[in-house]
Amino acid sequence: MPGILQGEPLLSAVYEFCATRCGGRAMPRRVDIDPVELPRFALPYLMLLDVFDGGARFRWRLIGTEVVNRFGRDATGRFGDEVLSGEYLAFLTSLVTHVCRCRAPVYSHSLFRWDGARTLATSRLFVPLGDDAGATQILGAHAFGSRVSLPRSPAALLRDARQIEELAREELPFAAPG
Repeated sequence: MPGILQGEPLLSAVYEFCATRCGGRAMPRRVDIDPVELPRFALPYLMLLDVFDGGARFRWRLIGTEVVNRFGRDATGRFGDEVLSGEYLAFLTSLVTHVCRCRAPVYSHSLFRWDGARTLATSRLFVPLGDDAGATQILGAHAFGSRVSLPRSPAALLRDARQIEELAREELPFAAPG
């Protein structure tokens, strides 16, 4: 397990699960990931993205209940540009395209700030799913931190985020079979 995931049990469990399903490939295929076999505690924190044009556009295929609760909306079946705009859409699109381009899991940690006082910290692991032709989906897992003074309506979080501070972004390629 990569050192950056130490202290992140949820993300570590998802990383290890996916690593065991690569079968010598750079990334697991979607068929290799059976949600029933994932650790049960991780399911509410997962999402599955369909990616198009190398990640330039993406659609949420599945969003776990805790991700919906924290971000305040269920975007299942919708494209990123139908739900998001501005700085957050640009940030998430850059992360998705990075995962598709490097064809390796990417860990990211961000702090959202709005209204000068409210914050939400999230660590995420995005794992590309695909074949030799490239990634067609991304399995994402979110671990959440501070929930200082969240708005009464969590749906306002993404719409009103004024600053997204990326604290880390690191590729975590799966080890070659040995």
